[in-house]
Order: sequence, then C-alpha cells, then structure tokens
Amino acid sequence: MATTYGIFYNGQAGNGQAATVAHQTAQALSNHGIESQLLTTPGIPRAIALIKQTLPQLSALIIIGGDGTLNVAMTATIQAEAHIRIGVIPMGTVNNFATRYQLPTDPQAAIELICTQPATQAVGMLVCNQRRAVVSSLTFGNLADISNEVRQSEKQRFGKLSYLYRAICHIGHNKSLPIRYQFKHEGSHTLKTWFCLITTTKSVGGHVYSASAPGKMHISLLNNIGWRQVIPYIWFALTGNLQNSKAITQLTATSARITSATGQAVTTRIDGDPAVKLPIELTYLTDRFELIVPTVIE
Repeated sequence: MATTYGIFYNGQAGNGQAATVAHQTAQALSNHGIESQLLTTPGIPRAIALIKQTLPQLSALIIIGGDGTLNVAMTATIQAEAHIRIGVIPMGTVNNFATRYQLPTDPQAAIELICTQPATQAVGMLVCNQRRAVVSSLTFGNLADISNEVRQSEKQRFGKLSYLYRAICHIGHNKSLPIRYQFKHEGSHTLKTWFCLITTTKSVGGHVYSASAPGKMHISLLNNIGWRQVIPYIWFALTGNLQNSKAITQLTATSARITSATGQAVTTRIDGDPAVKLPIELTYLTDRFELIVPTVIE
C-alpha cells in the first residue's frame, strides 16, 4: 500500500487560512514522495464520520487547527479504535496541546517537521464516556462558564484580557457546588467545587501547574473565590498558574466518575468547546498515539 497521509482541517476556520495551509502541506508531502488526501466537511458529526471512513487507508493523520479541531480528529480515532501516527499544524486561538509538546506554531516550520519526522513520542489521552477524546483539558464550574461567555471575536481581538474581564465580573459570586468524585481504588469523595480543571498533562498552555504523574489525569479543584483571593485569581485568569494556592485541591487518577451531588445541571467544556453534562466517566489511556515532535520531552 502506498504511503498516504490524511490532512484534516476546518475549511471555514481562519478566513480560509487552514485550507491554504492544507494545500501547502499536500504539496510539501508530494515533494517528499508522500501521497495525501484532504479531509474536510462541515459539522463535527460529519467530520468524525469522514475521518473514521478514511483511517484504514492512511499511514498518518495530519491535523490543522487548535485544540478543538484536534479533539474532533482524535475522537474519530477513539471511536474507530484506530492507532495512527499524528502530525499537528497548530492554528488555533489557544494551542495548549501544541505548546505542551513544543510543536512549532509557524505553519511552514510545522509542515517541515511533519515531512522530515525527526522524532515521535507516545502520548496519552483521556476518553470521556468511552466515545469522546479529551486531548488537553476538561473543565466545569465558574471559569468554564466564563469561557462560554467570551465570544470568538473577543478572543481574537483582546486575547487573554477578554477572559480577565469576564473573570473579574464573577469574583465574589458564590457558585460552589457539591460534586462527587468516584475513583476506582480510592472510593468516593464529595467536594465543594467552584471550578474543576482536568488535564492530560502537568501543564496548561505551557504553564506547569502540577507535579508529574505519568499515566494519570490531573484534577485541580478551585474550592472558592472571594474578594480576599482577587490577586491570585487574576493571576490564574492570566497565566493558568495554580501552584501554591491554598484554595486548590489537587488529585491524580487513572479513571474517575464525576456527578453532581445535588442533581443540578453542570455542563463541561472539552478542549475549549461546550460538551456533555455531568455525570461523566473518564479513563486515561497511556501512550494512546504516536505524535510527530521536534524532540522527545517529559
């Protein structure tokens, strides 16, 4: 079978820039003797179906976009139970995953990396409810609500300052909820949760916020925030840095079931986009796929 790479992208993203980069990638691969197939279609369900249908024909899958686009592609590999080499050309507003693995954010540099493949690294991933990938993070609570309020146009114009403004508006709001966390070997805990951040690595957007825990998800609970915590809260809104905060509970686990203890509706966000409501079941899959990287890192 000829070596064929799939190139998945959102044709509507970035005013057509993703499509331009996709065609540049196809040409660069051709120059290296590698065939390619462009994969794009409107709507997430159709995109997942297209990738699942095409995966058996591919030697590698190239993904152009941010964490949300990466999530769509990796969800397809989970549902297809496929193991395939992955290349990423970051083009999102926030590229947490790419930053974590030091992938080049310049499209031409990312294309060159994929064509030359200096190294690959086995990368773990979370699965939500056995069907949805969590490539970088899952969140729920007050700060997740803030993300829902920030429009894409605001993010593009003001960057992190748009989140800061929304964050300040929420300070002092007592919206903590009793959330039940059930772990396979550690029983069940009901914890007051103002915000929950669950990540696949010890860092978010390049900011290390937790100790290493290979093969496990990182769970950080922000118990409450009031006016006394305004300075560390603003620091968190700008940097994502949770270290050394007295308001934080940090846990690690290989699997977890998370429910609202009161039955109140709680919506999650997965890799930056609105997702399923609690209850959810999470499982960490160690070394789930091979990622093309500049160099292997911890």
